[in-house]
Order: sequence, then structure tokens, then C-alpha cells
Amino acid sequence: MTKSIRKQKDIENRRNEILDAVERIYEKGFFDSVTMDDIAKEAEFTKQTLYAYFKGKDEIMASIYVRAANRINSMIKSKLDEKEGMTGYEKLDLMRIVFTEIAISKPFYTKMMSIYQLKDLREFKDLGIYDEILAKNANLTNYMTDCIIRGKQDGSIALTVDAQSGVLFLKALILGTVSMVVYNEQYIRQELGLSPFESLKTIFEFSMRAFKAQ
Repeated sequence: MTKSIRKQKDIENRRNEILDAVERIYEKGFFDSVTMDDIAKEAEFTKQTLYAYFKGKDEIMASIYVRAANRINSMIKSKLDEKEGMTGYEKLDLMRIVFTEIAISKPFYTKMMSIYQLKDLREFKDLGIYDEILAKNANLTNYMTDCIIRGKQDGSIALTVDAQSGVLFLKALILGTVSMVVYNEQYIRQELGLSPFESLKTIFEFSMRAFKAQ
């Protein structure tokens, strides 16, 4: 391993340690008022060290969003590898399964998705991860489009489903659902008697019927 490669790996390891610390803070129930001092303390670094790896809290939180996107992509790929020969509809339905599992195992990621899907992407240009976020969004769009086209070809998705309209619907569904679960959890529990997990499962299952061929 060359010196430059070793240095890059050290940087990535430090950055990941800081992001791990942020996730632990959230899991303890503290997030909205967290400061760079809090993150430094949890990561057992000085605040000066944090700024050596991130420009500030905004970049840290945006990096958590990228981490969430990476995990979602990894989970989708893992589930695709488990079963060959999936229909287009079954592949599309993997998103429902993955987003529901994320909501259970990493609710922090669900919150990050709801926050950053509503942001103007131009805000990320100064953080150095603008292109990466665009690529993650494009990957999801391409995956949805490919699933719909494949489903129409194999008969699992209705021929009347337009790919572009279907992608817009799914993106709006994901954004609206995770935002509702994050910001209206109390209402959902009190008025509907559903947990966030039950809400996601119910909404996604109901909505996916719009794609399925009869």
C-alpha cells in the first residue's frame, strides 16, 4: 500500500468514526440541539480535529444522508442477489421492504432522508459532495425506471403504467411517507393507532398495488 493510499484510508476511517459518533448521539435520544462540542466529546476527538475532516455540522449531516443512501443501495443489491429471476414488480417492491427495514433498524436515516429530500441540492455545492448526492439520486431513479420497464415486459406491471410518471409517483410516495412518519408520529399513534413501522408498511403496500398487473 502506497503512502497516499494509506493516508486516504486513514482519512476515511476518521470520518467514519465521527459519523458513527453522530449516530450514537441520535440513538441516545439527543439530536436537535447537538453541537460540534457534543460530537467531539462522543467521538473522543478535539473540536479542532472535527474541523480537519468536516467543514462543519452541515457537512456532517449531509454525509450521514449519503451514508443512508449507500446503505439503501447496498440492501437492495443484497436482496436482489438472494433471489434470481425476480419480476420487475418484485424488484420494484424491494424498495418497500428496504425502506421499511431502514425505518426499524436506523430511524435516524429515515429522518435524514426526510430532511435532505426537501433541500435545494445547490446547498451541497459548498460541501464538496454535490456530485455524489446527484449520483445517488440518479441511481435510484434509474433503478425505478428499469424495474417498471422490465415489469411491463414480463407482465408483472400493468402496461398502462408510464415509467416517468411511475418514478415521480414513487419518489413523492417515499418523500411524503417518511416525512409524515418523522414529523407526525404522535398524530399517527393517537389518531390512527399505528406505529411508524406499521404506517410505512401499510402505505407502501397499498400504493404498490397501483403498479401490479391484474
